[in-house]
Amino acid sequence: MNKTVNQRLSPRKKKKKNNKGIALLIAIFSLGLLAFFDMEVSYETKVEYIVASQKINRLRSYYAAKAGVELSLLRILLYKKAIAQYGEQLGENKSMLDPIWNFPFAWPPSKFIPKEDVTTVTYETIKAVEKESLMDATYITQIETEGGKIDINDLGSDIKSLRESTKQQLLKIFKLEIENNEKFQEKWRNTDFNELINNITDWIDEDEESLNGGNEKQFYQEFIKEYKAEEVIPPNKPFKTIEELHMVAGMKDDFYTLLKNRITVFGVKGINVNFADKDMLKSLDEQIDDEVVKEILKRRSSPELGGPFKNEEDFETFLDTFINVEKFNEGGIPLFFDNPYNFRIVSIGEFAKATSEITVVTYDVENLVGRLADYLDKQDEENTKDSGEEQNQEQDKEKEDKNANNEQTNQQDKKNDKSKEKKPIPSGRPRIVLWQEK
Repeated sequence: MNKTVNQRLSPRKKKKKNNKGIALLIAIFSLGLLAFFDMEVSYETKVEYIVASQKINRLRSYYAAKAGVELSLLRILLYKKAIAQYGEQLGENKSMLDPIWNFPFAWPPSKFIPKEDVTTVTYETIKAVEKESLMDATYITQIETEGGKIDINDLGSDIKSLRESTKQQLLKIFKLEIENNEKFQEKWRNTDFNELINNITDWIDEDEESLNGGNEKQFYQEFIKEYKAEEVIPPNKPFKTIEELHMVAGMKDDFYTLLKNRITVFGVKGINVNFADKDMLKSLDEQIDDEVVKEILKRRSSPELGGPFKNEEDFETFLDTFINVEKFNEGGIPLFFDNPYNFRIVSIGEFAKATSEITVVTYDVENLVGRLADYLDKQDEENTKDSGEEQNQEQDKEKEDKNANNEQTNQQDKKNDKSKEKKPIPSGRPRIVLWQEK
């Protein structure tokens, strides 16, 4: 009987064991599924957190860069105010005010200034100021003048001397690169750079006739067909940005790389010798080589040697020791030695490996108008002299001499009146013509 009972009970025991196995499998599957969901949710959460934090970091770096720009604009305004108030009193020593704008600035200062380079008291003062600040991001700012660069838009100028001198200066840049760069020479020695500069000029000037012959649009047929841009290519308008040069026929990346740091679209209708870099100084004249440039830079940076050049006469007197001044600047490149008034600001903000860069250009229209007026007056005088020579009549010459004397007298009177008038002290934010963010 016991055997019979055991036989009846044994299937039930086996059934219980099978149920336990199924329950265990369900439990394991459920745990695995929950673990998978947990990992997915955790991953998505981490990704969203990182993305959100990066957005915040980029925002902080952007406003750090913007803070650097605003501070730089203030420095430019302070410089212009100082020049207006104390420029005449300082006279030839006006360059003493240049550190107001040209000294690089960074925040926090202690991060970029070695402790051993300053006194203990100064360093502690800097640290105390930093602790009071709410900004925990960093920024680095640099201000440079646009006066030391070639204005590419001058190729389309109505002023003949300015137009021709700009072209000659650009040709010198390419010529110097061919002579001093073997790789560039091997690749581009057979290139007609005069044709390239003519294409740049055609992009700017108002007519549709190419300086290389034919119609300007013949070089852009593929672009015109693809984008249906017959009415806008070439635009026959001044360049708005340097990057626009990429669209000019014949412009290669190597040419653009060579030019981009030497040209601007916010120039001052000439070259400021006191702020031109090594390459720009060499492009002024073929006689100026590396040794002469070295001496020029040495003189500019040393008050003991004379400091910045006061005028063109002072510059030529200095050059007379090294070159033949009689043949200097035969291309008639406009040189000036005034205070800078167009500036480029580059501000880089950083926070937690996020970086933002802002580039700003300020433009002083009032000073530019004055320079253009001087160029136009000079051109009118030259045209008057040429017409007088063609007539070749003594009476006309006498009249011209009288008129010239009267004009000189009037101009001198105007200069005296201008010198008596005090320049208005600038106020408010400098005029911004370019705001570029990266």
